[in-house]
Amino acid sequence: MAVSDPIADVDELVHVHGMTLKIFEANTLIGDADVFALDPPMCVAMAKFSPARDYDANRHANVIDGDYVGDRTDILRLEMADGSTMKSEAISIQDYPTLDERQVDLIGIFEPSFDELFKEHPSYTAYWQAVCYRPAP
Repeated sequence: MAVSDPIADVDELVHVHGMTLKIFEANTLIGDADVFALDPPMCVAMAKFSPARDYDANRHANVIDGDYVGDRTDILRLEMADGSTMKSEAISIQDYPTLDERQVDLIGIFEPSFDELFKEHPSYTAYWQAVCYRPAP
């Protein structure tokens, strides 16, 4: 049996099926987010966060090394690769500097619609196939 490498699996999912977003504070780029997983019923996307030069964890992150430091949604905004805006109820950056890991959760994506954005993503199709598939009695 082959052993799967979870990091390689996430990297492959991001590169093959992912979406890259840009996160800004006003007009200042603070980082890129590569979507790797979804929670379709909650309209949530999880992404690997790669900080830009102007990123400041103390100003932009909601969580630093596991400690909640505050909601930063009101100062952050999202842009898709084509420059159009994506809107969500919350943008939550979790920064773990001691592990050199960062993630961003986009919670309650509503514009464009979550379904429109992710209808071909493997996490989206797998979820709806599982929910809609009802084996015969």
